[in-house]
Amino acid sequence: MKRIAYGGRDWDRWLARLPRSSAPRSPVLRATVSILRAVRTEGDRALVRLTARLDGVRLTPARLRVKPREIHALAARADRPLVEALRHMARRIEAFHRQQLQAGFRTELPDGSVLEEVVQPLASAGLYVPGGAGAYPSSVLMSAIPARVAGVGRIVVATPPRTLEANPAVAAALEIAGVVDDVFRVGGAQAVAALAYGTGSVPAVDRIVGPGNAYVTAAKRLVRGRVEIDSEAGPSEVAILADDSADAGWVAADLLAQAEHGSGDEVAVLVTWSLDLAEEVERLVAEGVRTVANASAARRALARHGAVILVKGVEDGVAAVNALAPEHVEVVTRRAERIARRIVGSAVFVGPFSPVAVGDYGVGPNHVLPTGGAARFASPLSVRDFQRRQSVVRMTEAGLARVTEDIVRVAVAEGFRGHAQSVLTRFEGE
Repeated sequence: MKRIAYGGRDWDRWLARLPRSSAPRSPVLRATVSILRAVRTEGDRALVRLTARLDGVRLTPARLRVKPREIHALAARADRPLVEALRHMARRIEAFHRQQLQAGFRTELPDGSVLEEVVQPLASAGLYVPGGAGAYPSSVLMSAIPARVAGVGRIVVATPPRTLEANPAVAAALEIAGVVDDVFRVGGAQAVAALAYGTGSVPAVDRIVGPGNAYVTAAKRLVRGRVEIDSEAGPSEVAILADDSADAGWVAADLLAQAEHGSGDEVAVLVTWSLDLAEEVERLVAEGVRTVANASAARRALARHGAVILVKGVEDGVAAVNALAPEHVEVVTRRAERIARRIVGSAVFVGPFSPVAVGDYGVGPNHVLPTGGAARFASPLSVRDFQRRQSVVRMTEAGLARVTEDIVRVAVAEGFRGHAQSVLTRFEGE
């Protein structure tokens, strides 16, 4: 981990090198465009061909869809205590997300006109579930449960062809979430294309959510507009704002927990004005990195983006964290609750007994979070992401008469006489 003084040139250079959302590299973009075009024009034939070439699995169009009985059989192979833990997690996630449901509103004006905002669920949503090391049953629950709570009519799941067999807990999570009817053995950019455009087997959806590799991210960016997508997932991040009241061992453990995700680009940062804490955390992280999963990748992440940011006090500490606007923030200071209200982060964990891991594993809030500084303008995945809002306007004659003068004046000023006339014509001859 680097030690950096906040506000100087070293801080500026380090901040500029952190992973941020940007246009995909040209080779990735070219390959993704080719995949999208093939799926859009050839449908299932392209999915079968690309799955054989990219995943080494030969399918037929009839085998793209995973039958519900196959999912139930695979789920039965999952570790029973793990399945029970996932059930507990699902209940907590659902309880939290049910509080996000909104009914819209209705305003009746004195002249009898009615203005409404109507909230309705999306007709369909696509959930992308990565394969390999990124096949997390917890993320299945985090994506599927808000969609189901929102009342989405059809939830379609796409996952690489070996995922469910290799990780039966993912099948169990699909079963627990109640999304086993439309599951397809297709991954990568071709899965995003299928969900966006539809094929003979895979239905097109209205929104696509779920993390993936660079090709999945590029595909989601390219189909946006045809469908809506969630935020573009990047490497995991944590910034811990701590003073000398924090336990150095706990802080080090939480930094290591983020570094072990495995990409080698994770961001793990301690922001503090306590030199003693900084030195002890540096020592414990260096000692502990060998004990985490993906230890070599964790070492790489800590060397690239791990840092102890030394600040003068709490004001600079808050400013440093907010400049990062990271995926996760822990506030482990005196008066932590008051300080946490000033923090910009996708998810904020307050006090020594609120490690990021409790958010990852289902106390309730969603762990599908904006990364790469996007907390400045984006929010965690929620029920709202699976709803649409529309305005409903019912004007009475008196209500229209009341606003006609304003409408006509502004429409004419903007050069749209036809707009003005469409209102005026209703009162001609009176």
